[in-house]
Amino acid sequence: MIRKRLAIIGAIDSSGGAGINQDIRVASRFGFQPEICLTATTLQDEQGVSAIYPIPPSEFEQNLIHLFKNQQLRYIKIGALCSDSQILCLTSYLKQNPQLSIVLDPVIKPSLGNSFMQEKDIISLKELLSTCDYVTPNLPELEQLCGIEVSSFQEAVLAAQSLNRKYGVDVLLKGGHGERYGNLEAYICAERVNVSAFTRRSWNYMHGTGCAFATAFCCLIAQDWSPEVAFTSASNWVREFFDELND
Repeated sequence: MIRKRLAIIGAIDSSGGAGINQDIRVASRFGFQPEICLTATTLQDEQGVSAIYPIPPSEFEQNLIHLFKNQQLRYIKIGALCSDSQILCLTSYLKQNPQLSIVLDPVIKPSLGNSFMQEKDIISLKELLSTCDYVTPNLPELEQLCGIEVSSFQEAVLAAQSLNRKYGVDVLLKGGHGERYGNLEAYICAERVNVSAFTRRSWNYMHGTGCAFATAFCCLIAQDWSPEVAFTSASNWVREFFDELND
């Protein structure tokens, strides 16, 4: 039977490769049919994000109200948020539902094209962090959340630890943008830093890797995997998934 304990909040990618599109694709591989809350539609292609059309605030809030009526809901994966009002609204509802486990993929700016967030939105995003259990930043997102530049793996771990101490959120430090510090990634929580090595791939098609990882991780913890094991397993799963896509 398909489990319906998982919700996904994010944007539609018109090219089909990332965002809600990728989230549903990955979740279905793990046997989930997720509940969806849409934040925006976008225009995207291989040249990047050319336009973002946020869902009106009233419609976004109504979607959240409908989502949180589901008494079976236990896990939420959050992707792209597109305005300060969306972030503040979502933060308010999450504070009212502390029983939920929240995975935040902090989509701030894609590799190419328009940004989903402005500088003022990142201030609100940091408040949202305090309601989340896990955050999955790539290296540029980690730098923006911490307000510092990171030049080594050790510095990235220290930055992640500072996020954990300040907001109480476990940090899943992915290696995708970390060519400068080798093939290492880490799960950082209050008790420990769990470092693992991986074999870096060279893919022609890489769109949506961050979405795939965060959703895979959320699906695994929704199946009662420990977070540390889910982290390495989701990372390995995404590499195999993109190996398949690039065949």
